[in-house]
Amino acid sequence: MRGLIFSILLIPLIPLWILGVAIFTWRIRRVIIPQNISGTAAEPYGARLMLHIAGTRIDNAAYKIAEHMLLYAQPAKFIMLQATWLALKISGYKGSFFAYPGPRPSNVVTMMSHRSHFVDRSMNEAFSRTENFVEQLVILGAGWDTRCYDLPKELNLNCFEVDMAPTLNVKKQAIEKAGIPHDHVTFVETDFNQKSWMDALLTSGFDPNKTTYILWEGVTMYLTDEAVNSTLALFSTLPQGSVIGADFFTEDMVKGNPPHETWSKRAHAGIKYYSEKIMFGIPTGGSLSEGSEKLATKHGLTLTKFENVGDKDDKKKVPWYVFTEMAKK
Repeated sequence: MRGLIFSILLIPLIPLWILGVAIFTWRIRRVIIPQNISGTAAEPYGARLMLHIAGTRIDNAAYKIAEHMLLYAQPAKFIMLQATWLALKISGYKGSFFAYPGPRPSNVVTMMSHRSHFVDRSMNEAFSRTENFVEQLVILGAGWDTRCYDLPKELNLNCFEVDMAPTLNVKKQAIEKAGIPHDHVTFVETDFNQKSWMDALLTSGFDPNKTTYILWEGVTMYLTDEAVNSTLALFSTLPQGSVIGADFFTEDMVKGNPPHETWSKRAHAGIKYYSEKIMFGIPTGGSLSEGSEKLATKHGLTLTKFENVGDKDDKKKVPWYVFTEMAKK
């Protein structure tokens, strides 16, 4: 019933949504991409905004900076977010698209909720350790992630957000305009396919002798095989107890192997829309997690968590996306 009420409430909002999508699309193609600002960062950010307005995963920092970000600056914020919030509030609807942690097995509609929950749980467990506690948080390919601004007050973490300069600068300006405290965050400029992120971190005050959590979310698929392995090799030099959370497309999905032919073409075309390219996919092996285990072992790491999008027991929903946590033991 709530879903029906929500749908009915959305009907008069359809013209607004069409206008909002038109504004959003124009900004992506004519403003974001020409300035070399990450367009793909908009999708997970937008998904977290939807979870926030639904009240299922609160992310105050993400919502506060929205109107100061190019894509969601007014009138887009009102048309795409506040109008949806009103329909959700009146109807009380919290269907699968707005659910957190969302249904399992997850699918293309609920994958962002699943990914957010996996990362949130991984980070919370690492930060709550009483021994060999984490002292630094590094977000590689930070995009528009806002986890550094919603940490428990009792945590005393040095945070480093690493990304290419255009994306970082836009985000930093939005954070400053929104009045969000960020003295504990260091913004580090780099290009993962061209430069060592570790070198960039070291020149920005990062201490390689401290236990560190590295979040590497929504990045690996846009890197070369060499860049992925180089990153894990560098991570393996950090102290024992350090953790890296990373997600990967499967190799079969990236290459378009059966049964992913159609979905692979759509994914490649979708990413091309943002003027980016999918390059890396992880082999799954017979046990699905086998490829992740081999990649971790190759660099002296241990695969400590593993989940996937899709259902390995359903031939029509073969997994194509995996979430991993690797640790330096």
